[in-house]
Amino acid sequence: MWWRVSWIIVAFWLLSAHFLRYDQLVFTSIFALAPLGLLIKHPLVIRLLQAVLCISVIIVWSTTAIDAIQMRISHGAPWLRLALIMGSVMLFSLGAVWSANDIWRRAKSTYAKA
Repeated sequence: MWWRVSWIIVAFWLLSAHFLRYDQLVFTSIFALAPLGLLIKHPLVIRLLQAVLCISVIIVWSTTAIDAIQMRISHGAPWLRLALIMGSVMLFSLGAVWSANDIWRRAKSTYAKA
């Protein structure tokens, strides 16, 4: 179970580091602290964190990858390694979403018993 939580934390910290690169401190803080929602252990909070990671793959990582790859191609620079790295980051984030399913199931069963 600890590795699932670690995976989610790292995914959010990667997202936070992305915004830190652009000096967007509000988003950096929000995404760095978002994994604290796992302490609440409510099924809706877990689903919210999953949704944020899914949306971040589409809105943040894919647009960043496309923009950076287009810039590299237009400058005649190598772009394949960048595409592999960005694809890995997107797969890592989606893996964190998948790993949160077990946390959600446990929170759901605990919440239903109470």
